[in-house]
Amino acid sequence: MNWIQDQVERFQVWLAGLTETQRRLLLASTLLVSAVIIGFIIYWVFFRSLLPGPEANENVNAVNLNALPDIILNANRNANENVNAITTLPDIDTVALGGNTLSQVIYSGDAQDVTLSGDGSTIQYYDPVTGQFYTIDANGNITLLDDQVFKGVEDVTWANDADKAVLEFEDGFKVLYDFTQDKQYTLNRDMEEFDFSPTDTQISFKFTPENEDDRWLGVANLDGSGARGIEPLGDNEDLVNAQWSPAGHSIGVLNEYVDGNHKQVVPLGFNDENFKGFVVSGRGFDYRWTVDGKRMIYSTYSSDSNYNSVLHIVDAYGDDIGANNSSLELATSVDKCTFSASGDHLYCAVPVDPPTGGGIAPGVLNDVQHDIYEINLVTGLKEKIATPADNTAGTDLSGPSDLVVSEDENVLYYREATTGKIRRILLE
Repeated sequence: MNWIQDQVERFQVWLAGLTETQRRLLLASTLLVSAVIIGFIIYWVFFRSLLPGPEANENVNAVNLNALPDIILNANRNANENVNAITTLPDIDTVALGGNTLSQVIYSGDAQDVTLSGDGSTIQYYDPVTGQFYTIDANGNITLLDDQVFKGVEDVTWANDADKAVLEFEDGFKVLYDFTQDKQYTLNRDMEEFDFSPTDTQISFKFTPENEDDRWLGVANLDGSGARGIEPLGDNEDLVNAQWSPAGHSIGVLNEYVDGNHKQVVPLGFNDENFKGFVVSGRGFDYRWTVDGKRMIYSTYSSDSNYNSVLHIVDAYGDDIGANNSSLELATSVDKCTFSASGDHLYCAVPVDPPTGGGIAPGVLNDVQHDIYEINLVTGLKEKIATPADNTAGTDLSGPSDLVVSEDENVLYYREATTGKIRRILLE
């Protein structure tokens, strides 16, 4: 007992001789050693027994069937069954019969400004990569339309026979090119929104210089000569849609709001004719003349249509202007439609379950599935003739643009809005 007291006194004397820093270091070391010892004791008492023991000479390949899930106990399971099977693609018809119809890619590049060729069976387009124009048939055979190279074309307006075109370039340069005669005519930079006369012998345009007083809706010869103003535009150029009627009576229309949800549409003649107008409901008015120029297909959108475009038809010639103004009850826009050569049929791509706002922002429809409808403009009947599909993506295809139908109505071509690919659907 005296020895223990002696050791304690010695430790106290030694501890008293330490500096403050040394005392702190000693305390920290003592705590660390204590923590290690306590941790080892806890491990030995509580966890050592949970560790696996030495491996025994057991059959590691043995299977305890009673310990496995019931899912593998089906002794009659087909050994050839594909456990990774995916949902099968829908049945696809090769010809349009009203259901899923093969939409065959015939050109996988980025085709621009697609139109029907003069032969009535092939189509032609501009390739922005090469800067050249090509024709392509229903089997994907491509032919160079012309040797000329036109780099940087931003917009193309085709003549009715597709043998001429107005080319508008990124730098503002504008030319009319005749593919048959290999002739090129430079046009005024202040000309825009071009169209061709029914006989392809003149062009119409908006002339939009900086001075508003000099702005006109006009016509000119193909080489730009003989230009004359038809209708002053002033500061109303955005209210005028310039399209030459196939009947030759109108060069465009004036459309302006009469209230928040209605527009007055007035055809514009060549000689100050006082054509009567008609009222359309909704916003976003856009139109196309029928092949004979006697009627007009137009589209508008409103809150009633969830701001998605809806097609209408109206008489637009002579004393009948504004008569028979009615909805075609198809939720699509006129730029997704094309006429047959005879003018008796209208083919349209109609988005399926479109999101709200497709009329305001058409780009939201580019990835929406579309159905193809045929409208008989003689009888008024309409029917769904195809849902575009292929053997890779099923019906999950990009939305169509630039629809073109062959003269015999056997083939429908269209361009994918997002990729520029050209697809074709066999109608017959």
